[in-house]
Amino acid sequence: MTKRFFAFFAAIAILLTACEPANTDPTGGNEPSNTTPSLTISKTEFNVGYGKSLCAITYTLNNPTEEYGVEVKSDVEWINSFDQSMMGSIKFTVDENSSYDARQGIITVSYAEVDYTVTVSQEGTPRPEEVTIEAPFLLGQYYGDYAQNNNYNYYVCLSENDYGQEDLNSPMKIWGSGYKFFLDIYSVERPADYEHIKIPNGVYTFNPNNDGAAGTFLESASIYKEFDSNGFEINQRLYLDGTLTVTDDLVKLEVTFDDPEDTDVYVVTFSNDYAMIDYRYMSGGIY
Repeated sequence: MTKRFFAFFAAIAILLTACEPANTDPTGGNEPSNTTPSLTISKTEFNVGYGKSLCAITYTLNNPTEEYGVEVKSDVEWINSFDQSMMGSIKFTVDENSSYDARQGIITVSYAEVDYTVTVSQEGTPRPEEVTIEAPFLLGQYYGDYAQNNNYNYYVCLSENDYGQEDLNSPMKIWGSGYKFFLDIYSVERPADYEHIKIPNGVYTFNPNNDGAAGTFLESASIYKEFDSNGFEINQRLYLDGTLTVTDDLVKLEVTFDDPEDTDVYVVTFSNDYAMIDYRYMSGGIY
């Protein structure tokens, strides 16, 4: 009787064991199996300086398949020249940032219909030091349509001192001593008052083409000079770039010099009353 009882339960145990599903999970059932193709990026943020940079994104393919390839693109033009010639690496170039402002771009890496983003942040070009000068005098002459192109010529000098002594042999006045920022300005506007000639309000930019275009000051006759106490020139410097802004209350020149050892921006301002000399006769009396 006892033997039959144990045999009966042994048969039931064998039957129950045979009904359980086989365990095919190599992890022993502790973790689910994952065979989906994916990509792992080692670095998702790049911080670079303002200069041109060569960078690389490294990645690992998980469960790779020939069905998919790695694709890459950028949302800005200054991130470019992607090179995927080496498996697991995406090289790219960040162009120089000539602006003073920082900027940011996004690289999108796509694999197996999934997008992964990489952020590139770039510093702006360091702002140059500013040298501020408050000019006590604005001297100048109005030449009318000197270039005969329907633009009107205002020759201006932001000066440390007033005119020097009169030249008895010429109606031209002699420049006094000290620093002088000369500007050969062209405008579409004539003076509003020929008895009190002023530069028309507006923004004037440095013009290396020397074509007398309105809204510019010409490279050929715009220059920085220094004079001694006798009115003799002792120094001069050429402009590299600049902007002149004229309003009712302020004349402001921002200029850089053509000197690789001097990258400062010179900001020269004048805020007093002034009147330019009428030299229209020098251009044949053309208004």
